[in-house]
Amino acid sequence: MSPSPRSGPPRLTPLDSMRAALLGRLAPVPPRALPPAEALGRVLAAALVAAGPVPARAMAMREGWAVAAAETEGASAYTPVPLPGPPCAITPGDAMPEGTDAVLDPFGAMELGGAIAAVQEATAGDGVRPPGGDIAAGSVIRAAGERLGPRDLPALAALGVGSVALRIPRVLLRHRDAGVAAMIAAWLGAEGADLGDGMPDLVLTDDPALEDALRGLGARPGQEAAIGRRDGVPAVLLPPLAEDAAAAFLLLGLPALRLLSGAVEPAPVRARLARKVASTVGLTELVPLALDAAGMATPLATGALPLGALARAQAVLVVPPGAEGYEAGTMIEALSLV
Repeated sequence: MSPSPRSGPPRLTPLDSMRAALLGRLAPVPPRALPPAEALGRVLAAALVAAGPVPARAMAMREGWAVAAAETEGASAYTPVPLPGPPCAITPGDAMPEGTDAVLDPFGAMELGGAIAAVQEATAGDGVRPPGGDIAAGSVIRAAGERLGPRDLPALAALGVGSVALRIPRVLLRHRDAGVAAMIAAWLGAEGADLGDGMPDLVLTDDPALEDALRGLGARPGQEAAIGRRDGVPAVLLPPLAEDAAAAFLLLGLPALRLLSGAVEPAPVRARLARKVASTVGLTELVPLALDAAGMATPLATGALPLGALARAQAVLVVPPGAEGYEAGTMIEALSLV
């Protein structure tokens, strides 16, 4: 049975109060271990610290001959310098043989009278990466709360890391609008959440039947949002309309997810307003923004997220309830949507 219409204006809860009430019901989830390749986009529960240097030994960075640089002093095509022994052919990534400290070009040595002579002078370190040149022992690859990315995988492979500790919130998502459900699911995936089976840590639903509910968010859009519990699990009510559901997720669901995962808050988007934004005092208002290469932000709407604006927006400005808006040219900080 659907709730009856209100007989008077709704009593709205300020965003800060509703968000604090929701976050007060949550705690970071326990860590789980996954192989690095399966952990992409997930939030690290502990810092990734290099147990040793990479490379562990000096390493060739190019193809050629491994030599002791001092033994090639003065060598040139006109004054070949015989080497005391045959040089070792080497390829990129090979460990440098003991007693060598440089890589001659492939044509930097030649046979001369039954021996090998250098025809190119080398300097110590030429074509060589020293121990720890890629990663110093004890250095932090990623801090706790950061997300593992594709560029981290070569470093972890070089360090021999077979698994990483992660905090992966499990979320139950239910919304009758397929487009809204797909949008929220994509955002959840980008945050490293798990939509699989099992006991959820957070419920996102369009079903208003919540326990211990706090209703009426003091934000526009999103006034129909609420928080509560569903079968004892902290829950956020996602209203039926896409713009209200998006607002509820961005203002309530996203902070909840980041608390559960222990994620570090990403840096806000900084841009200058291309035109004035007028806002209603007493309400938190969302302003979708289009960004350009010159660092300008063009408001696409105020206090609304029409579908076209939602699709085009690259960031959202959250105007606090005490502000009347911002003049054109104001430098603002906004929540990234990309």
